[in-house]
Amino acid sequence: MPYFISDSAEGCDGWATVKDDGEVMGCHATKQEAIDQAVAIALAEGSEYVGERQVDLTIPEYIRDAAAQGLAYHDEGLSGDGVTAQTVREATLMARGEISEDKVVRVSAWAARHRADLDADGARPDEDGYPTPGAVAHLLWGIPTGSRYDDAVAWFDRKSEQVKADRSAGMEITPVKPRTEGSGVEFRSLDGEIRAEGEGNTFVGYAAVFNSDSQPLPFTERILPGAFAKSLRNRRRDIRLYVNHNSDMVLASKRSGSLRLVEDDKGLRVEADLPNTTAGNDLRELLRTGVVDKMSFGFTVPRGGDRWSEDGQTRELREIALHEVSVVTGFPAYEATAAAVRSLSALSERTGMAVDDLSETLEALASGEQVDAEKVEALARIVESAKPEPEPDLLGLKAKQTELLAKKVF
Repeated sequence: MPYFISDSAEGCDGWATVKDDGEVMGCHATKQEAIDQAVAIALAEGSEYVGERQVDLTIPEYIRDAAAQGLAYHDEGLSGDGVTAQTVREATLMARGEISEDKVVRVSAWAARHRADLDADGARPDEDGYPTPGAVAHLLWGIPTGSRYDDAVAWFDRKSEQVKADRSAGMEITPVKPRTEGSGVEFRSLDGEIRAEGEGNTFVGYAAVFNSDSQPLPFTERILPGAFAKSLRNRRRDIRLYVNHNSDMVLASKRSGSLRLVEDDKGLRVEADLPNTTAGNDLRELLRTGVVDKMSFGFTVPRGGDRWSEDGQTRELREIALHEVSVVTGFPAYEATAAAVRSLSALSERTGMAVDDLSETLEALASGEQVDAEKVEALARIVESAKPEPEPDLLGLKAKQTELLAKKVF
């Protein structure tokens, strides 16, 4: 499980080393001491240090108590048929003080959808018939239905917004240090020679150059020979050539053979056959007139794929998961491609599979090939977790309450 540092962790006056589930591993007087502990623990466990994070997920005691009470009611059979095994597992973790960022976001959304459930008789602790299945569901989601209801909802809403803001900050298109400031897709552009060949139907250029110091990003970056080798050997991965990273303007693809990518002594060499499309014909003219002279590529870095200097000012890229290459005409449109790659990266984190393995698995499923059972199970768990909680049978519950009331009257 990843580790980060924070200067707003509950119980620490200064900096804290924090586990991804919110557990504070240690309080420190200086930021560097917190970093040193986080890095040491991550290395010892084979985990990851993800840098500074502002979101403190230390769970308030009343939310932990709510989850524990919900589990007790569930054991008594009072939760109804709609509660999933995942909700029970997550409530168990919450009662122990552990919660993930994903769960925080889901609780906030769930509470907004199910607020009306507490209008039913018996949903509040001071009402006859308490607890209803809807009340138990709230408790299992960490939301007390009594006087601390508003406090709990406010806490989840606030933390959800903080998590989303933190994730957005780590998904900037501008270059970031993915191992220290959040991970996400990165893009690099290279000014250099792009030339047309033959009758203008083929072009050759370089998307990256080896052993060449980048301009300040603000750190200096250097790509080592062999960094793209694994991606290029992957026969299932279909790398495409776009205009300005726009997936609506595809020019060629590795799978079709119209895009050929090789590592040579200079760097990542790109050769493509241009299609007879508007984008292809426009690029031919831009190449003919010499307007286009820049290429770019989108990538993520697998764990252990980069190495940083001690002062954090120099980064060596040793292994790169290549997602696409682009011809840049001066008007980049990163959003579509960036969103797709970020989604793949987020799914990779949730399944625990490397981006390359995940991409292969999805492509194999799409083509009807046999897929490793463990990977299928990981994807199935993610699909299951995305299902909305079933709505409580409020009409049936109301009918049962009416029947009981009638028996009392007569």
